[in-house]
Amino acid sequence: MQDKCNRIFLFLAVLVLLLPIGGCRAKAAEVNETQDFLSELTFLGDSITAHMQQRSPLSPKQIWATKERYLNLDSRITYARIVAPDTGNEETIASVAARLQPRYLVITLGVDYGVYYYRDKPQTFRLYYEKLISAIEKASPNTVIVLQSIFPVAQSSAVITNEMIAKANAVIANIAEDRGLCFIDQTAVLSDPNGYLRPEYCYSDDGIHLTAKAYDAILEHLKANETRIKEKQS
Repeated sequence: MQDKCNRIFLFLAVLVLLLPIGGCRAKAAEVNETQDFLSELTFLGDSITAHMQQRSPLSPKQIWATKERYLNLDSRITYARIVAPDTGNEETIASVAARLQPRYLVITLGVDYGVYYYRDKPQTFRLYYEKLISAIEKASPNTVIVLQSIFPVAQSSAVITNEMIAKANAVIANIAEDRGLCFIDQTAVLSDPNGYLRPEYCYSDDGIHLTAKAYDAILEHLKANETRIKEKQS
């Protein structure tokens, strides 16, 4: 009888020990899967994107940016040269894409030159934006391109307004819909109740550039849209 009780006690003890371990393993697997998704993302954009190299937890090699840290959305967009993360050389975006074939490429573009200059020319904005997309698609057909909204600005922004940004984002969303791409709108994530960039997310007096906390929020929202993004894989 005593031996039977001992065996039952031993069985229950082992069962209790295994339960939390299994739970931890499941949680660890979930965290690792999320981290793996972020590590698969490559970001391309203007100065707002370039600053992710210093203010986000991502590897700097995941951030494609020009040497000068800005990227103009204009007629020469396909001639613009970024610093290739694998060689350190300055090359066109298409040539880097052709060689590295990123799995996911998140594009955020329009603040350095675009939102203000084309505020009354949405078709010109669209023309240059799609010119870049077409070049990337031709160079790397299997890359899943994600179009991210232009981020809101703070009330201190002297030139660019959120009304201009809203118009440009409507164009970007329409491009995504027409081309079957995923559009990720970060506006609600970064805005205060009045539609301005939240104070804790504003890094500079110009009301445009972002803090590390803002980039954390942006990445969190991208993780929340992982399923939508992966659905665009061919």
